[in-house]
Amino acid sequence: MQMLIRGWMMYDLTQSPLMVTMVTAAMMLPMLFLSLIGGALADRVDRKLITIASDITLLGSFIALFAISVAGVMAPWHIITISVINGIAFSLAVSARQAMVSGLVHREQMRTAVGLSATTYNSAQIIGPAIAGVMIPLLGVTWALAVSAIVVVPAPFLYSSLKPAKHRSVNSATGSVIENVKAGLAYTFQSSSLRFLMLGAMVMILTVGPFQSLMPVFAEDILKVGAGGLGVLMLAAGIGALIGSIGVVIIGESVGHQKLEFIFGVLGALTLVAFALSPWYALSIILVAITAFATTSFMVVNMTVIQVSTPDYIRGRVVSIRFLVIGLMPFGALSMGAGAESFGAPTAVAIVAGIGAVGFAIVQIASRMFSPADSQRTSSNQ
Repeated sequence: MQMLIRGWMMYDLTQSPLMVTMVTAAMMLPMLFLSLIGGALADRVDRKLITIASDITLLGSFIALFAISVAGVMAPWHIITISVINGIAFSLAVSARQAMVSGLVHREQMRTAVGLSATTYNSAQIIGPAIAGVMIPLLGVTWALAVSAIVVVPAPFLYSSLKPAKHRSVNSATGSVIENVKAGLAYTFQSSSLRFLMLGAMVMILTVGPFQSLMPVFAEDILKVGAGGLGVLMLAAGIGALIGSIGVVIIGESVGHQKLEFIFGVLGALTLVAFALSPWYALSIILVAITAFATTSFMVVNMTVIQVSTPDYIRGRVVSIRFLVIGLMPFGALSMGAGAESFGAPTAVAIVAGIGAVGFAIVQIASRMFSPADSQRTSSNQ
């Protein structure tokens, strides 16, 4: 919710597509520098405490941005600064938040639990902006910020109520944080299945994932539908994401994860190309829903397989590498933003998404050529 509201505010202040994508960049860039440390902490410190501390920090920053907006002194640097603070808090806790799931359920329930956790995380990335898109024209940006802050209030209390299952192992990482980080990187690199899972996520993050960052530009300048039209577009994306995430959990193990990733990856890229070039608002609504459906489905499958195939003692560090990949999203967003400044948003998004479609095909071919045995073993284990 916050990211879309901030993007809208930034565009209102600057009228610059590049500055709009800077909001996403400021939030995501800390992942490049801190997610690995967060992963090491998740295997050393109580994951619940890390998560609660992060949520309290996020809540404080949301309240600060609301107060600045109420005071009527909002400037671009306020938005960027708060986004960086959010990014730091999120990066240090996101691995603990995800890896904590394994300690809450028994082993036979783990795949479903991890799938549902990944579903909530990835669908919220699209459903949240959808809600914000509806609130902006109804309430205005200031009170939309207030609602987004209120939503966070229950989180620390909910996390504090969690009780681990009896089988949960105590975090046992020893040595220095740097040694822990190196061990996580080595474990991931030595598994060809994990390498290709990370590579597939990288293609998604760099080419299709950032599509939301330019939604204010499409709504305002391309489709000429304003804040109300932006709300409808984001609502359509939220519905698509919700359907996709639930559908993936229902599909379960009936279809191999490689096939699912290829289908969802290419579908998301091609529908994003079509959305970028669409001159009709009604068609754009349908296409953005399909793009969100495919993007969320891909990310849920990808995260579920990574978590389930990793032992608990090192899961926090492996998950942190996955979020390090997500930290590359600013480069995709900024490339779209820079391209939009030079060639226009439709051309820039279409080119980047087209590159993504090719990238998904290459990753799938390479994974079958260079690690067929390992890939088959991972699939059968899931």
